[in-house]
Amino acid sequence: MACSIGLVCDIGVGPGAGGRDRNEDNFLVCDSGEIWYRVDDQDQRLQQDGEGVLLVVCDGMGGHTDGHVASTAAVRVMAKLYQPGAPKRVARVLQNYVMESHRALHRAARRDGPVSMGTTLTAAWVVGHHCAWLQVGDSRLYLARDQQLFRLTADQTRNEFARRDGRPISPRGDHLAQNFIFGSRGLGDDLSLRLDKGLDCGTEPLQKGDGLLLCSDGISGVLADEEMAEIVASSADPQSAVEGLRARALERGSTDNVTALLVRFDDLPQQGESADWLDDPEETVQF
Repeated sequence: MACSIGLVCDIGVGPGAGGRDRNEDNFLVCDSGEIWYRVDDQDQRLQQDGEGVLLVVCDGMGGHTDGHVASTAAVRVMAKLYQPGAPKRVARVLQNYVMESHRALHRAARRDGPVSMGTTLTAAWVVGHHCAWLQVGDSRLYLARDQQLFRLTADQTRNEFARRDGRPISPRGDHLAQNFIFGSRGLGDDLSLRLDKGLDCGTEPLQKGDGLLLCSDGISGVLADEEMAEIVASSADPQSAVEGLRARALERGSTDNVTALLVRFDDLPQQGESADWLDDPEETVQF
């Protein structure tokens, strides 16, 4: 599997311009025998054989003093998923590791006393010619294909879950700051966690030349999907694309941390080389 990777992950405008005083975002890239993430904004690169390409973006929960601790802990747990040999139930295994990240953060928060930690987590694991994906929170996943962006995830706001459950819509329910309230929409906030198949987790077949874009709301919170698609389509390579997204987001007044991870699949295995994708995630998982 041959791919090209572009990444930006930084503080954004910083506190001097009304932004965050530290970078609470994090990422995980596992590809070609290497695991890559950050600890305190320092790159960590570990050699480890593994299956496929694993991508994660985490956004430490806004207003939570230990959001950076949570996002780092989450990517470290997810990195354990990158092992040799494709499991037969790829989507289910991905789901299980996200749940383990959630439980680990919950245990840490209870053990360490006066800490306040939580994080979003959006993951995509490409094995063969398929992608298993999962989202908790509002960090988004897009499929880039034929000069277009197709959003695979739905921001988990109060109103999103109210719509799904047939409850009344609140005038303030689409504010992303509220998306950790109902059912703990960030990992580690409390022990409850809900994932609805096809909306919060699923699988997607890929084609040669496709791309996957994962980003925090420092990007998607200020840029429309159409504008993001134009930037990605007009960029020469994934790194130019994510740098363009960052620049445009800051122009639009983003005061949040900024993370964008774009991977373009220049080649994919033949159909027969894929893992068994017949097992989709559970219809609904509630912890």
